[in-house]
Amino acid sequence: MKRSIFLTLALAVGALSAAGQAKNKDAKLEALLDRAFDKQQARVFKGRDKNRDGKMTFADFESLYGEGGVKRWVPVFQKHCGADDVLDVKEFTAVRRDIHLGGGENGERKPSLQSRLRTSRQGKMFRTYDKSGDGKVTKAEWDRMFEGGPNAARTAQFKGGDKNSDGSLDVIEFLETFLAPPRGEGGGPRPEKR
Repeated sequence: MKRSIFLTLALAVGALSAAGQAKNKDAKLEALLDRAFDKQQARVFKGRDKNRDGKMTFADFESLYGEGGVKRWVPVFQKHCGADDVLDVKEFTAVRRDIHLGGGENGERKPSLQSRLRTSRQGKMFRTYDKSGDGKVTKAEWDRMFEGGPNAARTAQFKGGDKNSDGSLDVIEFLETFLAPPRGEGGGPRPEKR
């Protein structure tokens, strides 16, 4: 009797622990995708801020979405622009978050975490590196993505990203590595053009 109680208790604790780990992993993945999204929106904003004044007017916003798209998103623009009727980069990011990640005009449902990963630039890059499709980027897969092969900085970048020292990068390790480029290089890993 005692043995079955202990066994049941051990299984319950194990299940709770696994659920907690999965929840932590999901939270970490969501935070990384949010960070990547915010960086991407800052780049979009900078590209659309033609006069470099740090502000996006409604006309700039319209040029981004076109006449048809902007009609749908006017309420979202107005929700975030404040009294000055322009968007700064933080407000622009909030608008794009509402439009692309849920909220929007009618409070649309947010996409699932797996959907975000599948459609994000970073998720697509991970799948490009992960040639075998096993959910991990091995050192060999990593090295194949660079013209001319690996160099010391890229090897150090891989080793630094492999937090559990298993010889591969899971999606979280990959995104952490991608979002923190090595010193001396201007950006994250870039796949070669094929």
